[in-house]
Amino acid sequence: MDKKNITYDVKKDGIDEIIEETKNATMMLREVAWNGRDYHLELRKWIISGEELKPLRGISFSTEDGPNNLVDVMTDLGFGHTKKMLKSLKDREDFEDSLVYTIGKKKVEESKDKEVVINEDDYFDPVADESIIK
Repeated sequence: MDKKNITYDVKKDGIDEIIEETKNATMMLREVAWNGRDYHLELRKWIISGEELKPLRGISFSTEDGPNNLVDVMTDLGFGHTKKMLKSLKDREDFEDSLVYTIGKKKVEESKDKEVVINEDDYFDPVADESIIK
């Protein structure tokens, strides 16, 4: 197939997230359809050329298991920010049941009654950051 005839379409209202950026390239997680086929979730590097994005090599997931397995493996290897992951997970329907299954009902109940100590360094104070005021 002639490369000039390859077309793609990014799904409107689909997943379209920047994962990493460098000078003239970006790694994106997107739902894309190639040459009029079905949309698939893919991770691909794109070169930024003016207003245009040029696709480079990437991987497409054929099933829902692929992205879930990738997240599981990366989490097991220590990737992901724990606080951010927990914040994202807390709104899931199965969160509390999964938490009870993982750490036990007693620990979940104990944590609900525990006083949380918040370190002031965890907060960002825009007034104290003079670089923003400039």
